[in-house]
Amino acid sequence: YLHLFIGPMPLLAGFCATRGWLQTVINASLREGYFPQPLKEAVVRPLLKKPSLDPADSKNFRPVSNLPFVGKVVEKVVMLQLLRSLDEADYLDPFQSGFRPG
Repeated sequence: YLHLFIGPMPLLAGFCATRGWLQTVINASLREGYFPQPLKEAVVRPLLKKPSLDPADSKNFRPVSNLPFVGKVVEKVVMLQLLRSLDEADYLDPFQSGFRPG
């Protein structure tokens, strides 16, 4: 599944070539109501907290989870569609301000 961890740069650089594929993946996920497990799996890497800290001491690292770019795109599309539907149906309380744009 390492091919799913392709970053945004190669996809954006070849956007004309990958656009159809990406659109097919997103539409299939929405249509089937299925989000493939490999798109949910993160690669966790240690990151040194500060450059001045000793890299030999494991306490000086924090974990960073990298999710597949394609999975992030699918999640964003779902979020935008869901928010639009909730707004149009007037389901959101007018006093709800957290996690909303504006």
